Amino acid sequence: MHESFCKTGKFSKKSVNRLVRIVEKNYGKANRKLIEKAFFFSREAHKGQFRKSGEVYFCHPLETAVTLANFGLGSTIVSAGLLHDVLEDTDTSSATLKKMFGKEVASLVEGVTKLDLLASESRKQHNLKNLQNLLLATTRDPRVILIKLADKLHNLRTLYHLPEKAQKRIASETLLIYVPLAHKVGIRSLAVELEDLAFSHAHPETFESLERQLKPLRVEKDREVNLAIAILKKKHPKADMYKQRRSVYSIFTKMENTGKILDEMNDTVILNVLVSDRPACYKALGAIHSIFPPLPNKVKDFIAAPKPSLYRVLQTTVFGPKKKPVKIRIATREMDAINRRGAIAYTAISGRKMSKHMQQSLSKLGFLLGNSAPKKGFIKVLKLDFLTEPIYVFTCKGKLVEMPKGSTGLDFAFASEKNWALHLFRVKVNGKKVSFDKRLDSGQVVELFFSKTPGVKRAWLKKANNFVSKAAIRQFLKSKKCGHAKH
Repeated sequence: MHESFCKTGKFSKKSVNRLVRIVEKNYGKANRKLIEKAFFFSREAHKGQFRKSGEVYFCHPLETAVTLANFGLGSTIVSAGLLHDVLEDTDTSSATLKKMFGKEVASLVEGVTKLDLLASESRKQHNLKNLQNLLLATTRDPRVILIKLADKLHNLRTLYHLPEKAQKRIASETLLIYVPLAHKVGIRSLAVELEDLAFSHAHPETFESLERQLKPLRVEKDREVNLAIAILKKKHPKADMYKQRRSVYSIFTKMENTGKILDEMNDTVILNVLVSDRPACYKALGAIHSIFPPLPNKVKDFIAAPKPSLYRVLQTTVFGPKKKPVKIRIATREMDAINRRGAIAYTAISGRKMSKHMQQSLSKLGFLLGNSAPKKGFIKVLKLDFLTEPIYVFTCKGKLVEMPKGSTGLDFAFASEKNWALHLFRVKVNGKKVSFDKRLDSGQVVELFFSKTPGVKRAWLKKANNFVSKAAIRQFLKSKKCGHAKH
């Protein structure tokens, strides 16, 4: 349970010391001078300001900074979290921030402020522009989105102070935009809390009903997982094991997507097994299967082929001690930390750098946010091409390509071989010839064949499902038409 820094309403040197200790514990070292200066500057800048709850306003930036520190981020981003509202809500100037805290901290605060300043525009225009700028910020500096997500988390924790209409609007926007973004950059633990907070406000009756029905199922599954842990601990005393409860929202969406009823959901509680190194993961998988038989076709290897969000585990579902399905994830302790903290784990270690896979994933936005970005239906494009649950497909050379769910062989050509995609004349999936509009599934191997000249036809527009593919096809057809007109 989250313990607020704001219970007493007093923000003194003790609060600073507590925040610094969290940074030192989770990051390893702290720039006490920088954090302290940001703390007292923000406190004074927001003096006399209050939130809808009646709380002193400074409580919000402080809780945002605490969230960032708890996730293992360093002094620069924690200080930016403390200061993230001073440009928008106080008389502080960018020049003052740069002079007092340096260019890096000021740049992060400016990045968050640019997103928030759009709130004064009309709702429709605000939605479109805020989304585009929010996502654009992730391609420039991923730390801006981390601050925004921490800011959003505290707002969700205190959302009940707002009118019901505002609660539903903010919660729905969170489910649409911020939750998928948190998952996209691999911050699973933050995403899970955002999910249930937002879901409980956006759809309170559905949330309460599902949570009530889940309670006895989780109690039963808890007992079975505890029994499995006791049995496995005798065989593997050096392994760490912990339980993980799926969020109500993720269970709801899985039921919606699969058509399953609640009684068929076997992963309301998941067992995580942590071992020392990669070979030990595979050894543990074999040992677990020797004790608990696996369900057919339920073993997935995300260590050999990690997801672009950095997610790496061996995943299996077994018949547990009570002969009922139990989902188990096996990873190293380092993998588990990255599974839970994703981009943060990389950002904490290497400053602004992100993994190559994540950079490729986010670079798609450069196209979406450029001149080709659709003026209408932008949210729909984002949901389909960026924020939906992805699939992971291999080239014939073994390269992993992330695609939006519902992508076709033609879309794959534009994702993996964009310079040659217009020349496509044949697609093979797992060695068999398929039509261009054949929808792909995770784990498939796709082989592409190209001709010397482009073979684009108008019919291709119906065979592609992704915006990037359709835009490239339309651009080619338009240029071809213009070329004929000149002659």
